[in-house]
Amino acid sequence: DGGFDRLEEAMSDQKGRLEAYLTAIDAAIKDQDPVKTCSQLVDTVLSPDVSQWVSRDALQYFSTSLHKLPNTKQQQVTEYILEKVQPRAVNFEEQVALLREQLCALWEEQKQWSKAAEALSGINLDSNNNRVFDNKFKLEKCLKIATLFLEDAAASKAETFVNRAAFLLSSYQDDRGLQLLYKSCYARILDAKCKFLEAALRYYEISNFQLVDQAAKSGGGGSSDSDSSALIDSVVCIILASVGPQRSRVLATLYKDERCIRLGGSVYPILQKVYMERILKPKEVQEFSKLLKPHQKTMLEHSVIEHNLQSASRLYKNISFEELGRMLGIDSLRAEKIASRMISEGRMGGSIDQVDGFIYFSHDQSWDYQIRNLCQDVNSILDTM
Repeated sequence: DGGFDRLEEAMSDQKGRLEAYLTAIDAAIKDQDPVKTCSQLVDTVLSPDVSQWVSRDALQYFSTSLHKLPNTKQQQVTEYILEKVQPRAVNFEEQVALLREQLCALWEEQKQWSKAAEALSGINLDSNNNRVFDNKFKLEKCLKIATLFLEDAAASKAETFVNRAAFLLSSYQDDRGLQLLYKSCYARILDAKCKFLEAALRYYEISNFQLVDQAAKSGGGGSSDSDSSALIDSVVCIILASVGPQRSRVLATLYKDERCIRLGGSVYPILQKVYMERILKPKEVQEFSKLLKPHQKTMLEHSVIEHNLQSASRLYKNISFEELGRMLGIDSLRAEKIASRMISEGRMGGSIDQVDGFIYFSHDQSWDYQIRNLCQDVNSILDTM
């Protein structure tokens, strides 16, 4: 009986200590110097002579009370708590997660995307604490972190978390919100890595995915701003993609999609010219460049040169490199190198006479090519009707 009484007294003492800490936290939040007072209180709460469950409950209360402070002071106190709790973080996973989510939100408000991502990535997503960190929680956090890194163009860091998310995604096939977020992150990573053909296909998949959702919500068709944005991204990426048969197929798919006709600005006109293999003029390229992200602009000149070279191959049987260079706006040696690479990679038919300085184009007469030309002729006739 004596042992039970002592246990009961100890429990009562711990409960009283917790209530005292909660009262102290409320007072610290309202103090004239809340950062200093809260920091001192955190040191007390995390001291070795305080039981773990009291410390845990006190930190939980701290976490839910910090929003009462101004953002700057809230951030200072949050960072201080995380620093102090770090050596024992495994014992306070739930509290650390809550604090890191709050810190992430504060960095987001300041548009400090990478710092927000790093704050969130400090959550132990490998934890076996299924009560707090179930697979859906881990998946959501991985995709959130990836999205934040992508806002700062940190594609390699984002890719790490997208790859982790991929292992968890199969359990949530019916969650279209998470599916869409994953597809969006993956497409943006391909785009950032200048894998424009793959990115164009992913963006187009997203636009169709969103179209289905929009139709389900409205009970009919019609495109939303979101699927139009994905469609524009798809058009931009396929125009920047390396010239070749796969690019031509995706161009044909986009050109025949009625939604592309309704896209504003220079999007559809340049899509039409690229699909019809017409030479792009500097003014058209300049207008198109307004749609591009910084990393895409670095590839624009190369993509336009390749496209115009392919277009020239449809207009001429042969041409000197000097004349070709003038047409492309580059020197003859660079024109020869680009043409040589496109021919050697099987992306353009032809042969080079280096002695005379000429390129001789050979046109693909395959079944696919003949069908494509027929489709172009039919489209031209329909446009005039």
